Amino acid sequence: ECEDPKACTILLRGGSKDVLNEIERNLSDAMQVVRNVVYNPKLLPGGGATEMAVAMGLRRAGLKVEGVQQGPFQSVGEAME
Repeated sequence: ECEDPKACTILLRGGSKDVLNEIERNLSDAMQVVRNVVYNPKLLPGGGATEMAVAMGLRRAGLKVEGVQQGPFQSVGEAME
């Protein structure tokens, strides 16, 4: 109905005041993340994604090496996982 909306209302409901406060905090964090991505669209993978990529690269590099030299690549790759 509104052609150029500038604001919206979000109604939060929770079982208790503590739950409602946690929901409000999580929503605020999520909106800040969206704002940051819109203004500066650069993301860095989290949750160990960088370490997993390095571990996979080490294991692949280890497959190209023959003999005892292969062991350190595989061991460090496995340790990083």
